[in-house]
Amino acid sequence: MQFAAGDKVILESTGERGLVLHGWNDRGVEDYYVAFFGDEFPPPGAALAKPPYVLRYAATSLRRA
Repeated sequence: MQFAAGDKVILESTGERGLVLHGWNDRGVEDYYVAFFGDEFPPPGAALAKPPYVLRYAATSLRRA
């Protein structure tokens, strides 16, 4: 697997920052659920102004932050 739960990633198409929640391999294709925070990661321990949203993406759409 290319990413692990807890890895910080960037969505290539938009530049949004997210945190990998879960990943799996389905017949050679790696998919991940990612909690996205927007343009920046929140500071550690900071209260979130709004909850992150979770989307599913292929590993090819993501890169490490």
